[in-house]
Formats: sequence, C-alpha cells, structure tokens
Amino acid sequence: MAPVPNPKHVAIIGAGISGTALALALHKYSIPCRIYESRNQGFDVIASGVTITPNGCQVLDKLGVLDRITPRSYAHSTMTFKNDRDETVEVAETGSRDKHGYDTHRLYRKELFDELKIILAEKEIPIEYGAKFKRVVRESAEEGVVFQLSDGRIENAMLLVGADGIWSSVRTYVAPCTPEYTGISCVYGHIPTNNVRWPGDDFEKVSTIQGKPGSFFMSPEVADGSELMVGKQFRHPSLDRAGWDALAADKDKLYAFLRDGYEEWHDTARSIIDQLGLYKDSLLLWSFTRIPYMERWTSPSGRILIVGDAAHAMPPSSGQGVNQALEDVYSLTLLLSRLLLKDNEIVPLSTDSLNVALDFWKKLRQSRVDAILEIVKMTNIKRLPEAERAKLAAKMEAEGIVDKSAEWREWIYKPTIEADIATYFDKQP
Repeated sequence: MAPVPNPKHVAIIGAGISGTALALALHKYSIPCRIYESRNQGFDVIASGVTITPNGCQVLDKLGVLDRITPRSYAHSTMTFKNDRDETVEVAETGSRDKHGYDTHRLYRKELFDELKIILAEKEIPIEYGAKFKRVVRESAEEGVVFQLSDGRIENAMLLVGADGIWSSVRTYVAPCTPEYTGISCVYGHIPTNNVRWPGDDFEKVSTIQGKPGSFFMSPEVADGSELMVGKQFRHPSLDRAGWDALAADKDKLYAFLRDGYEEWHDTARSIIDQLGLYKDSLLLWSFTRIPYMERWTSPSGRILIVGDAAHAMPPSSGQGVNQALEDVYSLTLLLSRLLLKDNEIVPLSTDSLNVALDFWKKLRQSRVDAILEIVKMTNIKRLPEAERAKLAAKMEAEGIVDKSAEWREWIYKPTIEADIATYFDKQP
C-alpha cells in the first residue's frame, strides 16, 4: 500500500494493556487509530495479577472499563506488614475510596486484558493481529510516519506510538537502549487462601510477612479472596535469555528459592511454603528489569512516541507498571486532542508545537516515574532478610535518610491529569 498524504489516524504498535487502553482513550476523543499486534489473536498474557491503584482506577473509570472489572476484583485499601510472630508492625495505605476516590483493585491480568479487547470490539476499533512492526521508513509533516511491517507492507500514519513493551522495537527509533536487570528476581505462585493455617480468621491477606530469611508478600487475585498470590524476592546473578528460560522451567529450583530458610520461619509462613509446594508446577519466575533514564520518549520530529513499559518499565515491586502506563496513554490523549482537534476535525500538526507539547508531557510523566522508583527502593528494603533490613535501617538513620513513601503515594494516588494539561495550554501564546 502506498503512503497516503496527510494521514489522520494514529498507528499503535502493540495490543497489550497500554496499546488497547490508548486506543480506547483516542476513540473517546474522536482521534482515529489502528492497532498492529505481532502475535496472533488469542495470545496468552502472564498468568498473574495486576494491582490497579486509585490513579489507574481513575483512568479506567474515564474509559468506561472500571465498572466492568470491579465485580472480578479484590478491593482493598491497606497493605499490612507482619513479623514472624504474626504481629502487625506497619499498615501502609494502598488507596481508599474515602481519601482517593477509589479503592485499590487486584485481579488477574487476563481479566483486565480480555475486557479491554471486548470494549475495543464493541467500539469497532481495528486491530491487526500477526502484523509485526519491522522498521520506520521515513517521517515527515506531509506523510506522517511511513513504516514497514514484516510481511513487506508499507503503511503510514499521522503518529506512530510504540506500546510494545519492555523489549520495544519502536524504541530503537526514539532512544536506543537495553533493559537493565536490577539484580533482583521473584518467584511467585497461587494457592487456595483457605488452605493456609492462618493464626486467625482476621489475618490480613494483603500483607507482607517479614522474617529472618526474607519476606513473603501476598494478595488475593479474585473478588472473593479465595485465590492467593504469594511471592518472594531474592538476589540472583544476571543470565542470558536461555538461562532465564531454563530457570523458569525448573520448578524444583524455583520452589527451593521459596523454601530457603524454612526452619527459621514460623508456622504461618511454613504453611504458606507447604501450600506453594503442592502447586509447584504453576510457580512463575520474574526477573526484575527496568529501562534506564531517557532524555526523550519521542523521535526528533515528535511523530514517533513510546509509552508504558517501552518508555519506563519499572520493577513489579512498584505495583505501578500498569497504572503508569494508563496515566501515560490518558495524558497523551488529552494532549493530542488539544493539538489535533479543531471543531472536531483533525488539523495538520506543527512539528514545533508538537515537540514543545511532548517535552512538557515527558517532564510531567518523568516526575511521577522518578517518585515511584524511590518508593521501589524502600519496598525492596522491606523484603530483605532481617539482618540486611536492620543494617540498612541503621545506615539510613545515621545518614538522615527518611522514608517518604507514604507522602509520595498520596501524590501518586491523586493524579491531576486534566488540570495539568489544561494549565499547559492556558499558558501557550
């Protein structure tokens, strides 16, 4: 297909949560789009849950998604930290309806993803499966972004947005960089909640149990709380792709990581470990990687962009990967709607005004990403073995370092996306 002059739609590379949410947001604001997904229809997603905190809930609510997933979500407002005597040592807010407008929702990733795809189909937003992005051919004000798919087809679009994850192909045209392994990995699994020997019926299930060998963190994955995700972090040297695949397939070795220090744990933790052993074949491995800081998330013309994990993948211990992707796509859509639409018609894009606006957008988004990465540091400390936790706590006290996670979360949970975008345009000449 030959490129068309002055294209008036956005091409989205990747039909994961970022890409599908972006398509819904663009559709809401009458900006045409098309999704290109390299995998075939019905591809699998990771068999675990996602945490949607109030900031993510706000976006899903505006997109008409939240009410549809709430019946399948476990709602909560706190994370409780327990010691190895089952005593509560800390209660951290995770977002509540009263303070932040929404409770935090936890559900299986597939439930969210499937609902997004259902809504896309209802709104007749086009997705091409088996359409792998190959390369950018050129970009200009007249043709937008001309790009090639792996089958040889040439397409073009007003803008091209890479929502293709941490191993993004589109990122090559923005700021080539390689994801960095953080040195921390996690093994996690799912068990029936009621099979654990809890010390009492009122034991908080959204919790972290801290002990001498480390910490177990857990959260129900379904609305009635009957299925429990349990994970444990540990340090592990970097491996190549084949090495990680081999480790992920070795369920005995994964269970050994969970069982390490078994004799030092108390009865509740031992019961959890025993249950994980009964479901050993379903254990999963997650090596924590992140994207190094990039000056730009756009090409020099501003017509190629990246969002979500492609731009700022962060360790899952942040609990913010999906939420920040949702903030990305909604804030970007609001920005584009002000730049592109006049009397509900798409108008030509000025490269200068586009770049100035996208620079503002990147700074807006980067400030929140940076705060979350600071929260991650504190979260990872709380999941260390007891001796290391104590050592780092003493070091922080001696250096006057204060854990500001609680106040950062308050800011994260109350995004002001509409106001931020409106203020930017109010200040433009």
